[in-house]
Amino acid sequence: MDKKDNKRQYVIRNLRHDEIGLLKDFLYEAIYVPEGVEPLARDIIELPERKLYIEEFGTRRGDNCLVADLG
Repeated sequence: MDKKDNKRQYVIRNLRHDEIGLLKDFLYEAIYVPEGVEPLARDIIELPERKLYIEEFGTRRGDNCLVADLG
């Protein structure tokens, strides 16, 4: 699906298999940290209650991730 936003073209597509490693970065960035609080250590995503979102992603029914690709 091609869209235009302020003269920039982007494509909404499925996450490619070779991009699955990016899910760790996305998960870390999605953790809310209030302003003025030190950022959390990156290994926080390795805790079982967070890791379950990315561990073996793509092997289970219903695993789906869309990407907005700005080229």
